[in-house]
Amino acid sequence: MESNPNYINQDDFNKILHAIPQLGIRKWNNDDIVMLMKILYHMALRPSEGIKAKKEDFDLKNRFMFLGKTKTSTNDKAVIPKVFLEELSEYLASKPEGRLFPNLSYGTFWVWLGKLGILLNIEAWQAGNRENMKENTKGHIFRKSWGKDALESLGFEKINVISAHLRHKKPSMTFDHYLKGNIQTVKDTI
Repeated sequence: MESNPNYINQDDFNKILHAIPQLGIRKWNNDDIVMLMKILYHMALRPSEGIKAKKEDFDLKNRFMFLGKTKTSTNDKAVIPKVFLEELSEYLASKPEGRLFPNLSYGTFWVWLGKLGILLNIEAWQAGNRENMKENTKGHIFRKSWGKDALESLGFEKINVISAHLRHKKPSMTFDHYLKGNIQTVKDTI
């Protein structure tokens, strides 16, 4: 699937990860920022949820991350996918207790996305893109991309699983509003 303002395919996601050093970030290690991007994607997190992550929030044995109060829940958890567990475990083993990305703010992260948008021509991350901004695509593109990848690989019959991983209360929210599903999506999937 081609990348678009609502979606980043795996090739473009890898380009983003490889472009992190070009941002010239001095306060944080490039490998940490790469891992933040991977956490956001694989765990379908909102940027603020990943940015405030602490090592002790992760329960690797039970494969979840405690999120606490989120936009939609007072005691939320996110599932750690099996395919990401080993890489995340190795990363966390090298980190001390406390925040994984100390003093990182959403504003700083937003600036990085804007720079990556210009550098890699990612439409959703470029300033002045009002249509996508109202959909909150800039911050949610990792969630939306994971959802679309899951829909393509798991199929429409797993929309309940996809919706649960995105922590949506209703599959209709996931399909209609979030993944921008339509009759063509259904025809292409089933």
